[in-house]
Amino acid sequence: MEADPRPRYAQIADELGRRIDAGILGNGMPFPSDKDIQNEFQVARNTARQALDVLRAQGRIHTIKGRGSFVRPRIPARRLASSRYRADVDSTQERPQTSVTHDYGLAWGQHNPDAVITEEPATAEVAELFEVAEGTPLVRRDLVFRVDGWPTHMSTSYYLADMVAGTWVAGPESEPAPGGAIGHLASLGVRVTRVVETVVSRMPDAREAETLRMSAGPVLAITRKMLAGERVVEVAREIVYPGDGVQLEYRIDL
Repeated sequence: MEADPRPRYAQIADELGRRIDAGILGNGMPFPSDKDIQNEFQVARNTARQALDVLRAQGRIHTIKGRGSFVRPRIPARRLASSRYRADVDSTQERPQTSVTHDYGLAWGQHNPDAVITEEPATAEVAELFEVAEGTPLVRRDLVFRVDGWPTHMSTSYYLADMVAGTWVAGPESEPAPGGAIGHLASLGVRVTRVVETVVSRMPDAREAETLRMSAGPVLAITRKMLAGERVVEVAREIVYPGDGVQLEYRIDL
């Protein structure tokens, strides 16, 4: 067998990647330190660090300063543009679901996002999306979604305060809610008739990288508007996924 001509750090990164794939190093588990790698593979510390750099760049591990590195799960969402919001529309109290449980194939009991709900005036950017005046009172909802404890994506969304203030939708008991945003609005007598989404790829900011436990790579950021007739009734600015954590699917009938 021919000797592997690649640098030693690349060979080590491949071997450790195989251990992740085999489940020997399981999702969320502490990952060997550069000292551990140095001792096991009998290499210089710089070589061990280069191997870790490769795995971070591949999105296989995430490093937290002062705590070390951890195996980063790959939990892809499958966003089916033609059907995902039907899960919200069809949700009932007896059979609760949302587009998020649809995307990840989750049972309802597995869906429990972290939620922070506040009130604030509309920025110029969000006001333009709502087609209202800057400074219009809004209810802001910051959510972090998890699967088996690991963050999969995050969102910041808004409702018009004059529509939801004083209702259960503006309180902490609004999450998790059958039907998600569409269910919230339906409970107030507002029927969403159209959803418009814009998707961009960009690098994460510091808060996003920390929340989503990303050491490298881009995110997919989705801006969403929900409309009832011609009125914008909800804006998400933005829904953010790790770039390797979502699959977008579209069906276009011609």
